[in-house]
Amino acid sequence: MLDVGSDGGGSTRLPAAFSGVVGVHPTRGLVPHVDYRQPKFRLTSTNGPLARDVRDAALVMQVLAGPDARDYICIQNEPADLLATLDAGVGGMRLAWTDNYGYAATHASPESGRVVAAVREMAFKLRSLGAGVETTDQVWEPSNRGGGPAPGEPSVYEIEVGNNPPPLPPVDSRLYREALEWRARNGNVFRDLFREYDLLLSVTSQSIAPTVEQWDEAWTTRPEKMAADYTPHTVLCNILGLPAVSVPCGFVDGMPVGLQIVGPPSSEDRIFRLASAFQRAFPVTERPSVG
Repeated sequence: MLDVGSDGGGSTRLPAAFSGVVGVHPTRGLVPHVDYRQPKFRLTSTNGPLARDVRDAALVMQVLAGPDARDYICIQNEPADLLATLDAGVGGMRLAWTDNYGYAATHASPESGRVVAAVREMAFKLRSLGAGVETTDQVWEPSNRGGGPAPGEPSVYEIEVGNNPPPLPPVDSRLYREALEWRARNGNVFRDLFREYDLLLSVTSQSIAPTVEQWDEAWTTRPEKMAADYTPHTVLCNILGLPAVSVPCGFVDGMPVGLQIVGPPSSEDRIFRLASAFQRAFPVTERPSVG
């Protein structure tokens, strides 16, 4: 099973977690985007693979990544070899765990405590593979949105720039400054964390997959709240351009859940190395019942 999805706030990682597969959100600019029919400028949205196996996801990611001067924000350096160290193990890796980034509990669902506890237990089993795993007390500030620009940021920050008809709204300089300083503070928290740790672990989603009826009702009647409730563990990576992978992590209430692995920019080789070791050591072979 292979597919390529787009991720503007978590939309490869979250469906992957709900479905028991691997989902990848790469570093901003690692995968070029060129669309001659409908040009877009993608600052917070990426394309990445979904696959059953980490190796398959890494292989597809290797094919997708690379320099392309047609894309203004594409990284013009050659990407790392994502397969070279895939089986190198995680001995000596320094890993941090966060339950909720300091704020996601405000978006919790009835099952969130069980989901977080189940994924945390599996994450700390990485100690048995030689990695160091510790809980971090770092606290981030919530975005209170599912992706895209904050209030005050210009329309060129939209998830899919190119869909905005003129005239574009004016920029409020006060709100714009607040939005930029919010991004700077959260970016500094990640930089501080990654000075001490190689990667950050969390749940991908603190909820299990809703029913179709629940999903439709939420997005129809309260879309802004649903966007914030759906993405609290994933959206910071989009806004700040950080890579992340969701890997299957068992079941809660009979439904799949995911472990999210986040790293500093251009650390996909390290992320895939950890994801591969985790999947090999703790494979999820069961399938949820249907019906």
